[in-house]
Amino acid sequence: MTFLEHAQAHGLIIRDLASDGRWHRVPTVDKPRKRNGAYLFDGARGVIKNWATMEDFSTWPPKGERVRPIDPLKLEQDRKEAIRKQQEQHRRVAIVAQHNLRSAKLEKHSYLERKGFKDELGLVMKDDLLIPMRDFKTQAVVSLQRISLGGDKKFMTGGRTKGAVFVIGKNSRSRGKILCEGYATGLSIRAALEYMRQPYEVWVCFSASNIVYVADKIGGRRLVVADNDASRTGQNAARSTGLPWLMSPVEGEDFNDYHQREGLWAAVRLLRVILQKEAA
Repeated sequence: MTFLEHAQAHGLIIRDLASDGRWHRVPTVDKPRKRNGAYLFDGARGVIKNWATMEDFSTWPPKGERVRPIDPLKLEQDRKEAIRKQQEQHRRVAIVAQHNLRSAKLEKHSYLERKGFKDELGLVMKDDLLIPMRDFKTQAVVSLQRISLGGDKKFMTGGRTKGAVFVIGKNSRSRGKILCEGYATGLSIRAALEYMRQPYEVWVCFSASNIVYVADKIGGRRLVVADNDASRTGQNAARSTGLPWLMSPVEGEDFNDYHQREGLWAAVRLLRVILQKEAA
């Protein structure tokens, strides 16, 4: 058994094996969107751990087992094959997402009502609110987010999330882009912008890490409205972009929470601060 096979047997997803003797965090089969796996490999010996399923670290090779050398050519072939399979899966998911969006009906939804937008219409299919996820460059649909009547959010299994956005208020007169995580947050930002008559586009990025990715890939004026997570994930991501940013002053809140708790005028005041700083 090679080191790569050993790691895969414990659920680690290693797409590009590094043999530099340093620790690397990687996704796992049980948590593919996180980095719950870790490995260290120097070409001859290695250590792995799946933080979700393993209590202790596992070393390779096991004591007394003969080491089978890594074939660099096979590693490269495996890497290319994994990329090909992922691209094909993304393509299939995108086709299903596009079909679902065409089949959905424009209706009101209880989730939107609870978020303060009782008259907002959305694409609804089988009681779920569908949020299109589009490639940030081409705006082609790559996947979608489903929001249930109870507010549970799910992405399509195997769908692409990196670089996927949903743009609210796209127009040629836009003064810039405001990036945020969630759809309801984006609607609250739109409401504040409309009150101020500020023609900014709102880019819903679906996660803090995707805000960082998208912000680095697009140009022009960019601002970030972060979630005030107890884990500091939102603010750390916003700060890492190097762009002007804001968040609710209350831990555990996003901008929509703040909007609903304090009212539209308070949301306007909070957003106006960053707009004025950005324009200065």
